[in-house]
Amino acid sequence: MLIIGLTGGIACGKSAVSFELKKLGAKILDIDTVTHELLEPEGRLFDTYVQHFGKYIVSGDGNLNKKIIGEIIFNHPEERAWINSVAHPILLNAARDFLENCAAEGVEIAVVEVPLLFEAGWEHLFDEIWAVYVGRAQQIWRLVQRDNLSQQQAIARINSQMPQDKLCELADVVINNKKNIARTRKQVRAALNGRLVRGRSFVY
Repeated sequence: MLIIGLTGGIACGKSAVSFELKKLGAKILDIDTVTHELLEPEGRLFDTYVQHFGKYIVSGDGNLNKKIIGEIIFNHPEERAWINSVAHPILLNAARDFLENCAAEGVEIAVVEVPLLFEAGWEHLFDEIWAVYVGRAQQIWRLVQRDNLSQQQAIARINSQMPQDKLCELADVVINNKKNIARTRKQVRAALNGRLVRGRSFVY
């Protein structure tokens, strides 16, 4: 079984690459999706967050206010560190369970999509680590459009993560998502077929 860790900065297009891998037969675990489930009112982290931050982070509908939490995470490093300390062990167990199930089912390609893969120290889980890359200006524009943020808010979120150039240096395969989706798909297919040189090289 080939185990791929898929990472990349916020709004770089990890989901597009993940979707293409799924079309090619890979089984996918999106850690962001697992996190969202944990933060639902019945999730394991809901009460932990409320106890730590206070009831003001709960919206009128009884769910956590993701906008408020986002502002906390991206503007207060100490709170971001606390969140990571309580969430990452649970998420790591979820990733391990997923990979164990994939192995038992005879899955050929298992992909775990992890935004903070290197920051969390999960490199040991994977045979290959793929990073999705776009230029910084494009990343800011995409994030502003996608999440309805100001440019300053978008930059704060981007700056809270590992710089893209450093992330790409650490990855085995880099998918350049700066242009059109057709070109991105071509790179994914080529990388999966093993026709690209592994190592710290950009894929164009």
